[in-house]
Amino acid sequence: MVEGIAATEIAKLVIDLGVTATLLILFVMHFLRKDKDSDKKVTAAYEDCRRQIEATYRDAQEKIEAANRTIREREDMLIAQNAQREELLRQEAQRREELLRKESEKRESILMLNMDRISERMENMTKSLDVIKNGFAGVDRRLDKIEKKVGENR
Repeated sequence: MVEGIAATEIAKLVIDLGVTATLLILFVMHFLRKDKDSDKKVTAAYEDCRRQIEATYRDAQEKIEAANRTIREREDMLIAQNAQREELLRQEAQRREELLRKESEKRESILMLNMDRISERMENMTKSLDVIKNGFAGVDRRLDKIEKKVGENR
């Protein structure tokens, strides 16, 4: 029995129109209903696909956002590490500069001390040379006196 049509209505149609016409009408009605059901199924399938696509899209968006958050966190971490590295390098440079300054001051003080010692030794040498010069001057005077005496005695 075709949906919506009772058996008595079908029998009445067979009597009024004949078997072939009734079967043709029933066949057309059956395909029209089947077409409506098919349209409903296609619409339902389309809606299901649309929902699945939307769900997939939302899921993909969430994954992209999660990946972006992870990337931003990684970038922030790398920036922080880079800042720490730069700070360590700056501190190391300051420490080295301070060590070089201290070493330079130390060398300068050693150089100044050596210069003072050299100056003192040179002064001592000058004094010694003056003493030697005075000694030679005394010897020269004595030699001159001896030469005069020898020249007078001759």
